[in-house]
Amino acid sequence: MHHLIKKAFTELYSKEPDFDARLKYSRAFKGYNANVKYTKFSMEFRLSHSWKEVSDEIKIGLLQHLLNKVYKTDIETINTELYEIFLKKIPGLAKKTKSHPLLEDSFSRMNDEYFDGMMSAPNLEFGDKAFRTLGTYDYTTDTIRISTVLRKNMTLLDYVMYHEMLHKKFQYRKTGKRTIHHSREFRQWESRFREPDVENKLKWFLRKEKLKSFWFT
Repeated sequence: MHHLIKKAFTELYSKEPDFDARLKYSRAFKGYNANVKYTKFSMEFRLSHSWKEVSDEIKIGLLQHLLNKVYKTDIETINTELYEIFLKKIPGLAKKTKSHPLLEDSFSRMNDEYFDGMMSAPNLEFGDKAFRTLGTYDYTTDTIRISTVLRKNMTLLDYVMYHEMLHKKFQYRKTGKRTIHHSREFRQWESRFREPDVENKLKWFLRKEKLKSFWFT
């Protein structure tokens, strides 16, 4: 058993682990992602290669975070606190390798209009032509990904970009077992968008685009 896993488990549950466990670094993960696969008698913790350069104390916090998920516990330690602090600093560590002119323009507009131009640019990329998930922000790679369906409407593209930029600004907070991504302050900022009826416009736009996809594919 890897010594970090043993230490993470022992400090979390005050007993020795009674299972076999391995730790692997994988290039299959982007940024600082990680997961755990487990059976009744064994566990395999897989971490991205980026974790190799991180201190053992923070890695123990990551392992304890994953153990909490496996055992459905919510135990906090100094290491899990260090891990949470590290997570919120990851956007500043992530390499910036992806961009797109349309997304750069949208990001710049929203940055100047709502953040006084002070937000650092993340990775920017278009995803699939999705109608349900229009945008995402990945903390572990500092990446905003936008559905290609929005390429035809700059106002709606700006709105989704602004929403994802708010995720970058506010990140998340934990209250007990809950992780809150859309706090009251987040919603207050979101309501400042320049077009108050933008949600209805977005719904109508998506409805029309879905019909076009149905008839012309």
